[in-house]
Amino acid sequence: MNISAKRYLLPKTTITVEEMNSLVEEVKEFYKERGNPNVNAFWLANMMLRRLRNDKDFYCNIEGETGSGKSNLILLIALLMCRYSGTWRNKLNGKIVKTYPRTTPLDPKEWEQLTVNFDFNANMSFLDKTEELKKKYNDLDRYMPFIIDEGSKNLHKYGWQNKLQQMLVRMSQTERYQNKAFFICFPNFKELTTTFRNDRIKMRLYIYNRNMGKKFASCIISMKDVNRWISDPWHMEENARSFESLLKRIPIASRSAYHILKAEKKLKGYAGNFEFPSLKHIAPRIWKIYMKFKIENATKEQDNGEDEKDSRKIMKWKYAVKQLMYWVIQQHPEFKMGDFTKLTGIGDSTLRKLKRENLLIEDEKLKQARTTALLTPKPQGQ
Repeated sequence: MNISAKRYLLPKTTITVEEMNSLVEEVKEFYKERGNPNVNAFWLANMMLRRLRNDKDFYCNIEGETGSGKSNLILLIALLMCRYSGTWRNKLNGKIVKTYPRTTPLDPKEWEQLTVNFDFNANMSFLDKTEELKKKYNDLDRYMPFIIDEGSKNLHKYGWQNKLQQMLVRMSQTERYQNKAFFICFPNFKELTTTFRNDRIKMRLYIYNRNMGKKFASCIISMKDVNRWISDPWHMEENARSFESLLKRIPIASRSAYHILKAEKKLKGYAGNFEFPSLKHIAPRIWKIYMKFKIENATKEQDNGEDEKDSRKIMKWKYAVKQLMYWVIQQHPEFKMGDFTKLTGIGDSTLRKLKRENLLIEDEKLKQARTTALLTPKPQGQ
């Protein structure tokens, strides 16, 4: 099979200028029908671009229930960030230039956009090996968005989340000069390590409502507290108590999107809310490309050799931490879990899990000892 035939059979992973322009117009019309609110998907995409162009990077986590529209939202924002990137041709002299993601187009009287610099295979990752993921990221131009989608039920397979976070922490320290945006889809924010969520994540987008009939969803923006003196810049425990207190008179089954938003607005970190359209309905061709790409990539297997090696390292680390916990508890019974967290830098939830594993092991040892004692025949005469 010749090269041109192979290219023809490869799935389409890019979008055309016409598709992008149609998407932008549909989104504009969506917000026009709502009175052009100041906080919307365009505002969010432009805000992120301004931060990137200010020589910074940007990490954002998207949260929400399964089927709430997380993939829809991150794809929409990423596309809007790239709407003016690509190649442009000067109408007067024919000169062709390449542009990075920007908030405004080149002068349409002088320039014509030829291509859009967005490729699903380059700007998105579904369970890629960490080195492949890093290569994808490094190959992107400056100011580009990079999406790490949860992809499928295999997200937890082979400890992929842990390896991903370790790699992202390293990259955040060494690759910041590239000024790119990371969109990460971890529905349970507490699954992120303490270091990653407190030091790297700048924004959380929580999809709290999806209206299937009217084909849109609603999102809440939360920003990290810049107060460097606090241990939890997201105020998770405090906000959890406040949320329950605000809605204590409303049964859980009766809490509507209106109640959720009203309570969220009073929590620390709340930075705004907005609605966004369904890509499946305003840009069906783009959504079809995305779904095809997602299906083809979401079920791919990881390299077992690398995973087994990582698993051995994790087992050694867990054993060392458990031994340290046991020694500290024996020598210093007054030590509490919070003290141990400060001492080691390991998250409280991780330590509690390891402690439970220790207790289960000790309990099993006791049971085995009792069983052995009962089954062992006693010497005659006793």
